[in-house]
Amino acid sequence: MAATSTFTTTGCSRHKGHREFTIQFQRPRIPNAERLLLEYFESAVAGGEVFEAGHTIGLGGHDLRLIDRPDGTFGVEEPVPAPTEQWVESVDRTVREVTFQRWICESVGQPVTFPPRNGDCLVAACVQNAEALVLSRVEVPAEVPQLSGWMVSCPAKHDHGERSALPLLALSAIRPFTVQFLALPVGTVVVVVPPGKAHVFVDGEQVTPTPGSYLEGLNARS
Repeated sequence: MAATSTFTTTGCSRHKGHREFTIQFQRPRIPNAERLLLEYFESAVAGGEVFEAGHTIGLGGHDLRLIDRPDGTFGVEEPVPAPTEQWVESVDRTVREVTFQRWICESVGQPVTFPPRNGDCLVAACVQNAEALVLSRVEVPAEVPQLSGWMVSCPAKHDHGERSALPLLALSAIRPFTVQFLALPVGTVVVVVPPGKAHVFVDGEQVTPTPGSYLEGLNARS
């Protein structure tokens, strides 16, 4: 098992003695990925924001929670997919998923459009036994803000059955490959083909990944 990597802000205490923040990675991280959160906290505190233990913050479509650490800094927890709510002092999944979502959007020249925090997707019954998947994002009414607009089905031309709401956190557990596409905007359709290739369509037109982009490399490896 890889050793825990720990990083701490250095500039927060200059602002009225605000406490620093410590973030932990339990797995090998994307190089420099820690800057995403460290820079966010330092910028927010410099702008006058005051944080307390127990506060939740949003990163992309994710929730993170602040805790007290024995060293006097704030720690950062993320929820983990489980039948009952569980939190762990780590930012691995959150930072990894948000980073990949940004890379996917850059790969196809689309704006980063994160799903709502604690959002749901609608999953067809046929997905349970499907290998290939179709993800499509549609506009959702303002009165149901918890819906992300994402629908998941299989590519077969048949009645996909009843669609059930599934938290995006749960989707990241059962279909982790799909989560990196969830910041693509309304009007996007993604066809995911095993073992790990994806075709992206925007407003009905297939988009070719930018040469040298993350998605081009992902498809080339499959």
